[in-house]
Amino acid sequence: MTGVGAAPISVIVRRIDKCRDQLIDELFEKMRVEIQGLDYDTRMTDLWRASITENYIAAINYLDRDAPTALLEAPPAALAYARAAAQRDVPLAPLVRAHRLGLAAFLEVAMRHAAALEPAQQTPTIIELVNRSGRLTDMLADQLIAAYEAEHDLWLSRRSGLQQQWIGEVLGGAPVDVSRAERALRYRLDVRHIAAVAWVQPTVPGPEVVTLFDEVRSLITGKLGPAVDSLMVPTDEYEARLWFAPGGPLDAGQVRSAIESAKLPVHLAFGRVEHGLHGFRASMEQAQRAKAVAVAGCDRFGDRVVCYGDLVPITLMANHIGELRRYVSDVLNGLAADDERGEWLRETLRQFLSLNRSFVATAHAMTLHRNTIQYRVGQAMELSGQSFDDPEAVFRVQIALEVCRWMAPGVLRMAR
Repeated sequence: MTGVGAAPISVIVRRIDKCRDQLIDELFEKMRVEIQGLDYDTRMTDLWRASITENYIAAINYLDRDAPTALLEAPPAALAYARAAAQRDVPLAPLVRAHRLGLAAFLEVAMRHAAALEPAQQTPTIIELVNRSGRLTDMLADQLIAAYEAEHDLWLSRRSGLQQQWIGEVLGGAPVDVSRAERALRYRLDVRHIAAVAWVQPTVPGPEVVTLFDEVRSLITGKLGPAVDSLMVPTDEYEARLWFAPGGPLDAGQVRSAIESAKLPVHLAFGRVEHGLHGFRASMEQAQRAKAVAVAGCDRFGDRVVCYGDLVPITLMANHIGELRRYVSDVLNGLAADDERGEWLRETLRQFLSLNRSFVATAHAMTLHRNTIQYRVGQAMELSGQSFDDPEAVFRVQIALEVCRWMAPGVLRMAR
């Protein structure tokens, strides 16, 4: 450890650590804007953020203590993110760029603090910061690249890995050799398709996940007909993408009942039935959008099966969660609080408006007394600050309530 720069560096990194959450938030948003291709889905985004957080903590500890590089190990979350990216065929280049961008941003903040030191301390401290940061960046990058390449080779060595590679090419939108793709996937692309995303929570033991997905595949195939062709390709340890070539439409109610009856701890999001190579891609994109809405809502209503056709307007808005949260807050006002009372008031008002403002029909649908419905509706409208005499206001309230139905609590304000 360099004696001249050690004490000032310790002071600097401890000051930086006091605003850790703010810096991580700013860095995460900066990466999302500047680096394309990493915002894959909700789970990968969560892994990405965890990786940034643990890298930040590792940088704090290393710069403070300047431990020998031989003892420096990449954080577990960073390695997990690298392996998950390899499984999904996310290119290595943006991962490495994100890693270097993160540490560069950290160093930039440290430099600003160093500039406030006494003049005699500034130069040696900045030199030491640059040297330590360079060693840290190189050591972590080497380990992340090694973890990515090892996992990528292992993934491609399996049959599912080969299928995943073809799926990536087909879904990527570039021209593909259809006949070769069909042979590799063992599935025709010139037919009608309905795609689905199946996922489980990380609490499900790994060895059970593959068996569980196989059961789901068989169950859906049985509902569509015994001669239905199907394709299942794992996305990672907890998610799989499925395609079916149905003879007719899917009865989501039957699938939902079958999943619940079999007590399978799995969630499903379906696209619409589409045709040909374009339909193969389009139906999966729809399924992924439906999944994003289901995940954002934290399965609030316990519905393990969702369909894109029921969620089209919500999926189109879900890409801008910040603006959506602001819209809900502006329209619902006091009714946008994330608490139990707000939840049942919103649901009562939503059903009341969807049933043509009938207190009797709403009471029947919710198995409550008419007076209870009338009281709740009055309370809900009072909290929202809106009036039934304004048709445009009522329309905005209906939209906001439908968003809350699927995406609460992610679009709500924290209750006081």
